[in-house]
Amino acid sequence: MTTDELRQNFRIVDAIDIVLVSAFLYASLLWFRQTTSRGVLVGVAALAWVYFVARSLDMYLTSLAFHTTFAVLLFILVVVFQEDLRRLLERVASFQSVPLEHGGQSGVQIDSLVEVVFRMASSRTGALIVLKRKESLERQLHGGIPLDGKFSLPLIYSIFDSSTPGHDGAIVIDRDHIKQYAAHLPISPNTNKLGGRGTRHSAALGLSERSDAVTIVVSEERGSVCVAQAGTLKEMPTATDLKSFLDANFASGLADSRPPLWKQILVDHAGLKVLSLIVAVAAWFVLAYDPHTVQRTFIVPVEYRNVAKHLEIDTSAPNECRVTLSGSDRDFRFLDPASLKVSLDLTHTLAGYHEIQLSEQNIQLPANLFPYRIDPRVVELLIKVKLPEPTTAEPSSVPK
Repeated sequence: MTTDELRQNFRIVDAIDIVLVSAFLYASLLWFRQTTSRGVLVGVAALAWVYFVARSLDMYLTSLAFHTTFAVLLFILVVVFQEDLRRLLERVASFQSVPLEHGGQSGVQIDSLVEVVFRMASSRTGALIVLKRKESLERQLHGGIPLDGKFSLPLIYSIFDSSTPGHDGAIVIDRDHIKQYAAHLPISPNTNKLGGRGTRHSAALGLSERSDAVTIVVSEERGSVCVAQAGTLKEMPTATDLKSFLDANFASGLADSRPPLWKQILVDHAGLKVLSLIVAVAAWFVLAYDPHTVQRTFIVPVEYRNVAKHLEIDTSAPNECRVTLSGSDRDFRFLDPASLKVSLDLTHTLAGYHEIQLSEQNIQLPANLFPYRIDPRVVELLIKVKLPEPTTAEPSSVPK
């Protein structure tokens, strides 16, 4: 392979193709790192490897077993990964709402939040505080009472007062407002991550497994503070620890502190992005790049268009021809032979004998495929004036 060959065969659409495959690979790898069903995914990858080995070695029985059970395996995968797939689709849907800039937007002051959390911890007041980020929480929250009140310490204390009916639920903070209180969160099935903690912690962990929200838990029994994020539950022994955590994940206020979108695209998970790009480029060279030109011949129908109503084409006119196309093997993969046809426009053609020279303008071809030979090159046809249709006279009545 030379640089000239690559320059001649590499198109803008190939660059777009590589970028799209890279994005798909990156999303798949990122999802693989975050999914809670990672062990099952490894098993699926192992089965896929066995299948491709069986195909390459022409192992008929093994390949047949995979073909016959494919629909069942697909159904099982959908059932196993239904939560992960739903969250992935919700993330795709929420991507369009990402603002380009996050700086300068008001939010709850972190110092005030840390203060109220550890005051409740010292008084053994149980609390669940959800800090909303980018993803919508509507599908994850149940019950709850709309509030839309501005964040304040007295309001927090009154909500989680043990004498109030909604103190066992969670509050949802979006920037500097408490949007809901007494909300119920999904319970996590991963009890091994709780370490003997109670229902509040299980609910916080469950929400973190299904969204990008950060949830602060104050234990009523232990007087401890934990934070649930991305499927993990971490204890915060001191107010300094909690403040450092929130500073690392949010700006000075609890507006989402992520950098501008262009920085997220270039910087976040840079290693995974580079790996995805390398794999996509390698796949393009192995599967798509083909500098060699081949020719393939097709029998193509001839279409005569726009013949005047008073004219007709003699039956001796050819109704098909042989067309040899030139291009790369890659371009022929996307060719539907049924879509090929030779089209002749006879709008201004008069009655008589005609010889029409065929060219590539008469053939509808996809991009990057060219006519190498057309046989016959000249179409001979006779156009005649239509004869009037014979009329049949009605039989005359004979008197009896």
